Amino acid sequence: VLRVCRVVRLIKLVRSPILQDLANMLVGFVIGIPSLFWVLFLFVFILYMMGLLFRLMFGPAPGQDLISVCGAPDDIVDLDNTDCPVHYMYGEEFFGTVEKSMFTTFRFMLGDYSTRGGKSVVVAFSQGFGKGFETLFVAWMIVVIFGLFNIITAIFVDSTISGLKHNDIKRKFARQYESKYVKGKLQEIVERIQELHQNPRSRDTHSMHREWKFEALADIEFQDNELISILGDDRIQDIMLDLDIEAAHPEALLDTFDGDGTGKVT
Repeated sequence: VLRVCRVVRLIKLVRSPILQDLANMLVGFVIGIPSLFWVLFLFVFILYMMGLLFRLMFGPAPGQDLISVCGAPDDIVDLDNTDCPVHYMYGEEFFGTVEKSMFTTFRFMLGDYSTRGGKSVVVAFSQGFGKGFETLFVAWMIVVIFGLFNIITAIFVDSTISGLKHNDIKRKFARQYESKYVKGKLQEIVERIQELHQNPRSRDTHSMHREWKFEALADIEFQDNELISILGDDRIQDIMLDLDIEAAHPEALLDTFDGDGTGKVT
């Protein structure tokens, strides 16, 4: 029971105006999950295609194993050594398989070009492969930064904002419906009380529709026992249950209606 009460309090706290922005962020994230899934699918597809391309361009040739012969490329001091070209060795280390190539491509997208020893793969490739690599690298980064990332961000933001606007419209209609619903139920209570006051014998019958106004009961005064009898009416109890008000024990509601304790309710 205590856990349920804590959950209910948490829900009420989330609905408060203070945490409205946080609630919108959480709802927006949930709304954006389908778009995020397709973004992930597109991203993995692009990584696979570019990883495969970079594997063919920068990866080792069949039978090539310079790392086992020359050691780790970070330990090479002479960058002009033709027997152990550093750019080929880095190609073996970071583009040796399609999986490694995809991961290195992802690192390039995020601007991470460092090796285990803190050296730059891009600098080594630029010195080894020359203008061809530099042109490809610049074009690739422009496409990724100004194209792919912006498109992904725009799609995700657009779907999230559209979903939040749709939710706001639904909440607005729900509030309007709730206001009309509560007003209608209160009108039914007024009509039923008016009927019971005019004809107490109609207690066990359902009231017919009348155009009573809320002001119709302004000059009527009830004793506590009369109010208990009215609240015990089957029709009144059904209406109050529709409003989520438990009226099985009318005596418990006396303090609500008779706040000053005079024994009379107007």
